[in-house]
Amino acid sequence: MSASIATTSTYQFPNLADISQTGAMLRGSRLPPTGSTALLKAGPLQVLCTVVWVKGEQCGVRFDEAVTPAILNQVHREGAVVLKVSE
Repeated sequence: MSASIATTSTYQFPNLADISQTGAMLRGSRLPPTGSTALLKAGPLQVLCTVVWVKGEQCGVRFDEAVTPAILNQVHREGAVVLKVSE
């Protein structure tokens, strides 16, 4: 599933590798640094999160609030994900 990351200085287009009720993993180049605050949008999903790790071309984000299974199912069906990041 493709995604986009918007920071104050750049847009990036990683892939959403995995998503759960508590977080997600992204793959791509020039990912946001650990500790960045982000707003993840994916179809009906809109959740605040924090980048908790970055390793090479992968990063993990932890959601501030758990996402419901129904919302996760909609995200997977729609396949539209946007991640906005503020450093």
